[in-house]
Amino acid sequence: MPDRFFLPTRIISGCGTISRLGTEAKKLGNRALLVTGRNSSRRTGLLDRVSHDLEDNDVKLLLFDRVEPNPRATTVDAGAELARREGADLIIGMGGGSAMDAAKCINLANASHKSISHYLSGASRIRTAEPLLPLVLVPTVAASGSEANEGAVITDWESHQKVVVFSSLLFPTLSIVDPELTLSLPRKATAQGGVDIFCHVVESYLTTDNPSPLTDGIMETVMRMAVENLPRALEKPDDIDARNSLSQASTLACSQFVDLGGGAGTMTLHGIEHPLSGYYDIAHGDGLAALLPAWMASFFAERRERFASLGRNVFHQTDGIAAVEDWLNKVGMKLRLQELGIEQERLDEVADCAVRTAPWLANHPTRLDAPAVARIYRQSY
Repeated sequence: MPDRFFLPTRIISGCGTISRLGTEAKKLGNRALLVTGRNSSRRTGLLDRVSHDLEDNDVKLLLFDRVEPNPRATTVDAGAELARREGADLIIGMGGGSAMDAAKCINLANASHKSISHYLSGASRIRTAEPLLPLVLVPTVAASGSEANEGAVITDWESHQKVVVFSSLLFPTLSIVDPELTLSLPRKATAQGGVDIFCHVVESYLTTDNPSPLTDGIMETVMRMAVENLPRALEKPDDIDARNSLSQASTLACSQFVDLGGGAGTMTLHGIEHPLSGYYDIAHGDGLAALLPAWMASFFAERRERFASLGRNVFHQTDGIAAVEDWLNKVGMKLRLQELGIEQERLDEVADCAVRTAPWLANHPTRLDAPAVARIYRQSY
């Protein structure tokens, strides 16, 4: 079993809980840097609603709405500079995984007085000159689960390296998970998020070499929540029960709860997808969906019983790989890398990047060196 379970984040969840943001923020600070994307929160009216709530609770709002998908190191540095210059004493990240990850790393760069690039090589131990500010996260997409973990993914666009920054310092102080905020999410983004949730868990489920009943029970439940509720949300976007289940699954899927029992494996599919996003700026969920079937096939022979358990306990079918492919097709996510604009002639280069930036690929059930990663890319093309 793991030698520790550490989740210091306080999580407020349920319909309508966004109404508590202002009062909760006031307990933590007076000058909040709100980190978000460029368009979606304005389009839905959420930004205005949150702004008024903060102002009504005497929390000054400093808006940083420059976060792009696959957030850049340069964007993080600009946010940290604004936080320092304006004397922010609280960071709020609101949006999908990109906005929440950017908020985590803006907080880190602000406290360390260093560019976030300092931490992207993996060689630097994470230390800060000052304590990090309180951090509040508000997910508006059921996908990344960043609201309940200590990781963030940032892209160095010059080197195309998409790197995981990982430290207990990055845990949010508070997360508010309101499924009503996902009701206006477009169909495609909903589907991409559902695939990300599923992959967070299926990777650990299939790659483990030491299954445990507790871990399996948690992971199978979370996967079923994604598998069953994503089609419902796509068919009826205002199905709040389906949206709530997806939000709950998202929060659990990338948290330490899936490690309880000691039977979790490693997220090697994410490791080989990240450089595709880093090179081509594709949606993370699209890249995962395109790679998932070939990634599974790459180690089926070594984990036959795990694939059988996946089919039986999650899909109520006998063939786990076929069940996953049928589900991808059902939710409109049966994709190929060619459709996503990936250049076939650069796949070896991207595979080299994957091995450099995801050292956990060494924990895959089969050898995942650069040639093996390139083979998965080609089989997904």
